[in-house]
Amino acid sequence: MLARRLGVPPGEALQHLIWLARDLEMELPEAAAMVVQGGGTGAEGAVVAGRRPPRTEDTDRRGVVSEAEDLLHRLAAEDTGGDAGIIEGLPEDPVARGLLDGALDSAAHLVPVRDSDGEVQDFLYAELNGAARDLFGRGAEELTGQRLLRTDPGAALSGLFEDYVAVLEGGPTLDRDSIMYSTVQGGLSRSSRMSVRCVRAPTGVCLTWRYHTGEDRSARRLERVERLALIGFGEWDLVTGQADWTPQMLANYGLGPDEVPPAPHDLPKVVADDDLPLVEEAVQTMFSRREPVEAEHRVIGKDGAARHLWVFAEPVLDDSGLPVSINIVSQDITRRRGVERALAETRRQMLKQQARTAQERKVAVTLRRAILPDEGEVEWLPGLRVAIRALAAESTARIGGDWFATRAMPDGRALVAIGDAAGHGLPAAASMARSRNGLLGLSCTGEPAGQLVGWLNELVGSMDPPATGTAIVGYYRPDRRVLEWTCAGHLPPILVRDGHAEPLEVHRDPMLGALPDWEYTTISTELRPGDLLFLYTDGLVERRDADLDERIERLTGILRDSSAGPELALDEVLARMEHDRAADDTTMFALYVE
Repeated sequence: MLARRLGVPPGEALQHLIWLARDLEMELPEAAAMVVQGGGTGAEGAVVAGRRPPRTEDTDRRGVVSEAEDLLHRLAAEDTGGDAGIIEGLPEDPVARGLLDGALDSAAHLVPVRDSDGEVQDFLYAELNGAARDLFGRGAEELTGQRLLRTDPGAALSGLFEDYVAVLEGGPTLDRDSIMYSTVQGGLSRSSRMSVRCVRAPTGVCLTWRYHTGEDRSARRLERVERLALIGFGEWDLVTGQADWTPQMLANYGLGPDEVPPAPHDLPKVVADDDLPLVEEAVQTMFSRREPVEAEHRVIGKDGAARHLWVFAEPVLDDSGLPVSINIVSQDITRRRGVERALAETRRQMLKQQARTAQERKVAVTLRRAILPDEGEVEWLPGLRVAIRALAAESTARIGGDWFATRAMPDGRALVAIGDAAGHGLPAAASMARSRNGLLGLSCTGEPAGQLVGWLNELVGSMDPPATGTAIVGYYRPDRRVLEWTCAGHLPPILVRDGHAEPLEVHRDPMLGALPDWEYTTISTELRPGDLLFLYTDGLVERRDADLDERIERLTGILRDSSAGPELALDEVLARMEHDRAADDTTMFALYVE
């Protein structure tokens, strides 16, 4: 049947049938049954609607398709040579003309095509108005003189063809509102809701129809907007007392689809008690001043949870200025208010933490200044000229635990030390103070550097809270020009001699506080007059975007080309290393051998 109506091979008609079943969300046998329900037992080539019952869903699919192919083949064999004569021989039909001229929607005048027995086998488009368009956009130019079932097989699929025949044969006027309609043409299927009306005219029937494609699209968009944004729309008719609320509007107020919306003066009854004065004032303002109002209030749900709504309402006035209806919009902003509360609480916690951090920074800066001597106050050491640069981080949040210590011992030796307590802020400053003061106290024993660092390791590990850090501690013997030193996880010193600079080979023992009872190694390094020994902390060479070994190599190159004096050497390193003052403390310690 489809192949005959569409004028295509049976295989292509079968594909159209599959597409139709998909568009209508039907099983293929069910769609085929709809196609063949108009097949009749009249004369050859006749298609008489409603002459046999539709097939059931359990009908063999192959049998249904075969029957459809047979019917479509017979339809394609119909002789259409006399169609032009039917149109030319039509008498004047003022009824049809008046209906076409008065229709605002698509309208067409259809005349019947009968077989030899007088049965209606199809209709011809005798005339269409200027607004007429089918689902494929074809108008009067394309459809006039064409057969209905060949151009619009959906008329048979939907049963409308049968209804048109019934109206033609004296049945009641056909008036269908908002039916789902599908049709096929040229391998394409189209579907839409439509309204159709069919009335009898002296020479045939007149159709008026309207597709709801645009309205459906707008309705779907509006429904999605309401659902996604939780926005509801409502209208109160003050004359009739009726209310028309969208489903989302009812949901915003915790009402079911079948519940009656409250009247404007009853609206305060559904809001939270604390918000009643605000809502009552808004309603009063709207009626007294007759101007739009907006307010936010809460609605207590059946589960006891509060729902926050933002509401905008405006009165609609008649010509005399009296309100006849009220338009209202509400949006559920519960999630937004929840986010705002969470943000506000987070902000309060951050402010508290910020105040605590600021106090800790202040204490850390004060403690650092109290513990470490100024660069110009470093005491004289026998056999050495000393230059120090101790730079605190520019960001007080990054103030760390850099420290240094010097002392002239009673036996003629010179104690030199540099270290870095792990961490930042007040804990690092406290660990720095304990480490430095502890080392100065332990140095009074006169024990070798390895023993001093071993004791310092136990001291740092027993701190509460536990701490870690790095350090280099050494004794310089001016009589022999020998440095006896120990490295606890610290960066290697750099020795500058006769225009050459190289990091010293170091037996790097574990950092302080990492391993208890560790025996640290004492290293002896012979020095010469004019040697420059450079000690430093990681703030000088560590950067997130650079390799540490490459940075140490760059520092070594700068020292190789620097002036011999300790002060000038430190100045040149500061100028050329481009270290990040904001990231960490930086301490440099230069020892010049006299």
